[in-house]
Amino acid sequence: MKKIIGIAFIAIAALTAGWNFSQSQNEMVLSDLALANIEALAHDEGVEIICGQKQGACWKTDPYSFYNCGEYTMVHPCNFTGSMSDHCYDPCKR
Repeated sequence: MKKIIGIAFIAIAALTAGWNFSQSQNEMVLSDLALANIEALAHDEGVEIICGQKQGACWKTDPYSFYNCGEYTMVHPCNFTGSMSDHCYDPCKR
């Protein structure tokens, strides 16, 4: 009986080792579409960020500071943020 149990354990261990080896040898195969997507993400898409010099894109109004624009006009200055979604136009510099 001990001999049969020992052989069974050896057989189970051999099957487990064989299955693990088989799983480690499987290679992932990617479709051409998946490879094209990976390549497109890896390459620079040539996006150019164009920021204004002192106003426009990449600038945001600073609500905590003011400066004089003319004798009676106080305006908020534009601060650089670097984000293309921010816009600020200084009425004194138009």
